[in-house]
Amino acid sequence: MNDQKNYNERYFLRLLQHGPFERRPRGGWRFGVKVISDAIVERLLASGRAEITRLAIKAEAARKLTSDPPSRSS
Repeated sequence: MNDQKNYNERYFLRLLQHGPFERRPRGGWRFGVKVISDAIVERLLASGRAEITRLAIKAEAARKLTSDPPSRSS
C-alpha cells in the first residue's frame, strides 16, 4: 500500500513539472482534463512538495525529483 502511495506522489509530481494544477469551478483540482482529488493535493502540500499560488498548485521541489547526481571531476 505504501509503495502505491509513493508511486502516486511521483506521478503527480511529474504532472506538476509540466504545468500547474488548476482549481475546478465545482471544487477540487485538475490538470488539463484529468481530475485530481483533494486528498492528493493535501498530501503534496503537507509534504512540502507543492505550494498554492493564486488558484493553481505548482511544484515546490520538482528539481529534486529529476536532478542528476553530482558529477565527479577527475
